[in-house]
Amino acid sequence: MWTNRLTAEQADLVRALAAHAQAADGIDPLNEEARFALRDDSSEHVLLTSVPGTVSGYLQWQPAYGTAQLVVDPAHRRRGLGTSLLAALDDRPATDSGVPCHVNGIWAFGDLPAAAGFASANSLTPSRSLLIMDRSLDGITAPDQPAGLSLRGYTAADAGDLLAVNAAAFAHHPEQGALDAAGLAARMAEPWFDPAGLILGFDADGLAGFHWTKKVGATGEVYVIGVAPRTQGRGYGKVLLQAGLSHLRSAGSDRVLLYVDSSEVVAVRMYESAGFGVARRDVLYAPADQEQP
Repeated sequence: MWTNRLTAEQADLVRALAAHAQAADGIDPLNEEARFALRDDSSEHVLLTSVPGTVSGYLQWQPAYGTAQLVVDPAHRRRGLGTSLLAALDDRPATDSGVPCHVNGIWAFGDLPAAAGFASANSLTPSRSLLIMDRSLDGITAPDQPAGLSLRGYTAADAGDLLAVNAAAFAHHPEQGALDAAGLAARMAEPWFDPAGLILGFDADGLAGFHWTKKVGATGEVYVIGVAPRTQGRGYGKVLLQAGLSHLRSAGSDRVLLYVDSSEVVAVRMYESAGFGVARRDVLYAPADQEQP
């Protein structure tokens, strides 16, 4: 039932399933990490097939994070497929040590009423929430740079420093903090990647922080902002945020969004002060009777 690598045909069927669900629900049921995993062996997969040549249900288990993502075709819902996929987690592949990885939870993107009801019916409770915030880019201008800080776009020679600052800035973050050279290369191979949109800030001691922006269509994204711990309290985060917003506006974006963990109170306050408001929430639902690590 489980497989750690999808064929190209299977991956396309999963993408088609996700597109059907997004058309019905108004939100993509798979995040970026899950879509990268469709083409590598970083995750485990379960596919349910009702009609040959189609996928009616899909479960992805990400052992690195202990999280899962689950989607059922709208035409096949309320038939127990979601419950079957959820039950498959009990038989998920073990780690190299032979012990199944702890289940931290299952993501519900947008926390739609149907997803919340499914979670409640299966004794899953909210354990983490990710805020999606947005704002208009009207009136955005370039920032005033503090003395001693210079900004420029990314070059290939910056990869090592970028990964080091990212790891330090997100040491507490299970997904972003795990970014490595392969993950960086995969993201930079995406059609949306623009070196000029990965803005680096340098002070006398080297790379002090970065703002990686993303633009798809007319909408921009604060993809990642990371500030070296040694520079905390100097206001570099606000400068990098403003620089990225200014870049996105110059690149033709009229609106910008971002993702931030609700527990990151300082970051949430910074975004609120910059005019962002909460557009929706993604919720990680965990087993209610399972002891969290």
